[in-house]
Amino acid sequence: MSKTPNLLSAIEPWDLVADGYAETTMIAFEQFADEAIAASKLKPGATVLDVACGPGTLALKLAHHAAKIHGIDFSESMLAVFRRKIEQAGHRNIELHCGDAQTLPYPDAMFDAAFSLFGLMFFPDRKKGFAEIHRTLKPGGSIAVTSWAPVDRSSAMQTMFGALRAINPDLPQPQRSVTTLENPDVFKQEMLDAGFRNVEIHSVCKAAFPVNSIAEFWQDMVKGSAPITMMKKSMDEAIWREKEKLAIRYLEETLTTLPTKLSSEAWLGVGVK
Repeated sequence: MSKTPNLLSAIEPWDLVADGYAETTMIAFEQFADEAIAASKLKPGATVLDVACGPGTLALKLAHHAAKIHGIDFSESMLAVFRRKIEQAGHRNIELHCGDAQTLPYPDAMFDAAFSLFGLMFFPDRKKGFAEIHRTLKPGGSIAVTSWAPVDRSSAMQTMFGALRAINPDLPQPQRSVTTLENPDVFKQEMLDAGFRNVEIHSVCKAAFPVNSIAEFWQDMVKGSAPITMMKKSMDEAIWREKEKLAIRYLEETLTTLPTKLSSEAWLGVGVK
């Protein structure tokens, strides 16, 4: 697997973006959560693990179906958003833990099903991530994990990276990675290596990102995208204001017909212990 350090493997970007992520990106990701839940074929009364649960995108959808949900994430700010949502909804069957999901704080064979929605793909050691999920699942328990397909298969991702490169032309063009979960063959092999059976990798494409106006879309990206938030943080406010004009100009030149919806393609890996 790739050992290249990834900005999004660190806590800081997710802490910074937590509130905006819940307002914007979380809504778009709900469509992918629905696909993962459907693929798991959960029976009522299940005990469920949500790895890298973020603000609760997937777990909140399961709250009325599962007996107990355990969510773990390394970002306390994301979990704070999740706790507010739990309180607002009045759920009593969700328990949260802040920690490293590469070393899960749960006993062997505890869960009927496990999920990771666009989280495990960022782990510094995915092997540990998959192994820990396998360890904590009951025999016959199911796993459903989502990871992004290559950027060139997603108009939403191409648009975001184009805006980033308009701000900083020195950023390299996104390249396909053959060593990460972008590669479905690697995805499948890592699940098999962890001990999962009946592993399948499915393509899931959703037109999940609406664009009604350039200004609104850009502000949603700034609020909900960790890479853009980190770029903004690295600049003086006045410099940022000038730089984001370049991003907005790029979007105006790229998205010429509004309203529209941008799509994103993901891989959904499923299997059983």
